[in-house]
Amino acid sequence: MYTEIPEEIIDQVRKENDIVEVVQEYVQLKKQGRNYFGLCPFHEENSPSFSVTKEKQIFHCFGCGKGGNVITFLMEIETFTFIDAIQFLAERAEISIPKTRAKQSSMSEENQLLLSAYDWLTKFYHHILKYAEDGNAGRSYFEQRGITESTMNEFQLGFSSLNSDFTYKFLSQKGFHHQLLVKSGLLSPRGNNDFVDPFRGRVLFPIRNHLGRTVGFGARAMQGEEPKYLNSPEHALFRKGSILYNFDMAKNHIRKSQEVILFEGYMDVLAAHQAGIKNVVATLGTALTEHQARLLKRYVNTVIVCYDADDAGIHASYEAAQLLKKIGCDVKVAHVKENMDPDEYINAYGGAQFTQKVIEESNTYFTFLMNYRKKDYNFSIDSEKLAYINEMVELIAPIESSIEREYYVKEIADEFNLSREIVQNDVLQHRKKLNQYSKGNSSGNSHTNKNRYYHYNKQENILPAYRNAEKHLLAHMLKYPYILEKVQQKLGVDFNIDEHKIILTHLYALYEEKNEIDISELIGKLNDDTLKRIVTEIAITPTNNAISEQEINDYIQTIKREATDHTYLRTLKQKQKQEKNPILAAKIGLEIINIEKQLKR
Repeated sequence: MYTEIPEEIIDQVRKENDIVEVVQEYVQLKKQGRNYFGLCPFHEENSPSFSVTKEKQIFHCFGCGKGGNVITFLMEIETFTFIDAIQFLAERAEISIPKTRAKQSSMSEENQLLLSAYDWLTKFYHHILKYAEDGNAGRSYFEQRGITESTMNEFQLGFSSLNSDFTYKFLSQKGFHHQLLVKSGLLSPRGNNDFVDPFRGRVLFPIRNHLGRTVGFGARAMQGEEPKYLNSPEHALFRKGSILYNFDMAKNHIRKSQEVILFEGYMDVLAAHQAGIKNVVATLGTALTEHQARLLKRYVNTVIVCYDADDAGIHASYEAAQLLKKIGCDVKVAHVKENMDPDEYINAYGGAQFTQKVIEESNTYFTFLMNYRKKDYNFSIDSEKLAYINEMVELIAPIESSIEREYYVKEIADEFNLSREIVQNDVLQHRKKLNQYSKGNSSGNSHTNKNRYYHYNKQENILPAYRNAEKHLLAHMLKYPYILEKVQQKLGVDFNIDEHKIILTHLYALYEEKNEIDISELIGKLNDDTLKRIVTEIAITPTNNAISEQEINDYIQTIKREATDHTYLRTLKQKQKQEKNPILAAKIGLEIINIEKQLKR
């Protein structure tokens, strides 16, 4: 039987899912004072403007204005319905909830069926790998690559039978229609209503989304077939440029270690994970995309690029490092010795040596860049050598750290037998040019947190007095019950701004019901996104815990005066319309203009 989720269970779910802990599963947060800050997951930015308040269990972005409680956050970031968010959080907190009406999921019926098909196929392929005679070749391949049975199980590695219609028969028995399976690329048509598995005869790597659900497969040929690697075609739930292999299992380790190792291949991830290195992810056979880079940046600052040691791998490392640096990551580039692939090195020397000799000895971004750029110059020609030095000077100049600049100046001077003072002087000259250009182009265009708050406060200062009074009074009412009670007695809901009136109505009702002020619960009572944003914005407004009775009364009088002036203004406008004497009507008009000017101040 389907029922609505009881209110008390919704409250329990909300209270047992700490908003800081939930948000940290999506965003790297740093504590500043009483709040936590990070890069907003809802819009692109390079300076953190996204705030999470543990005490009030709310979030608010100063950049895009989004705000709410833990349920709202899940609804926004996962595009969940309210029911989806409650179910997800309930499962996270191990709370049992009654079933809800089936049609309330945010996911289409087709996508739900597709996820189910992928779930079944993951188990099916894994079963073949482990227990079927057809899977012997797949097992042998993984064993030869050093993958243990435990790792095969943990990553649900699989194998697709050479039997061309085996997969089709299995999925048909589970009730899936061939149209859905062909559309999503799980089957390929072969004429005469016949369908085959496009992955047949290949080992399979389930590709999971950040929630741990399989949404695609990576497949590797066993007998020299082309292409050597094959991915599921993209569909509504699978975009290769948006997903990183193993991200679902690595994200907590990434957060704890404060760095992530980025590989090119699935086998690199498996070998590292098996060797105890858990903060590892890989792209899906394509170049790193900006979406993937920003996903990593939300979780961590330091990214260690560890690609293959061949020319193609080094070039791919350069492209990835450039992109990561552009979005503000601290980038390092690892070099695998002896021209081995990362998984080969780990299998040969073990995880400890890989960590010590490869990861910990990674080059800084600039050291890697210096070495990479050398390939474009012929150092046997003086003009080429000078061109390289000049390029390096131009690249050193923007580096903010004086210690780092000094280090690279020394590297260049020593390598080319130059005076450090001369190289340093050239760097300083370039910095002066950069600063002049920056000053000419940065006026009114800063994106720092400081300026975000400055503009926020500036905007507040130019608001009419009654608006500021209502906002500050609401901020204190959300924190101090005695102020709420006083305002309720003296004003009721007679604020001037309609949104504030609605918020007050809900606030009074909640306080009467619970005898306490719970901002997160208040947000849960509001159905309008604008109202939620206003509440979170007001809730993070600084309050004065020593606010005097006089200040409270001043706010109340300002609000009352505005209401009185508006009432008087409406009366005058009505009187002007009815006045037949043009001279008297003009006098009333002047009075109306003066009052309106006063109200705009």
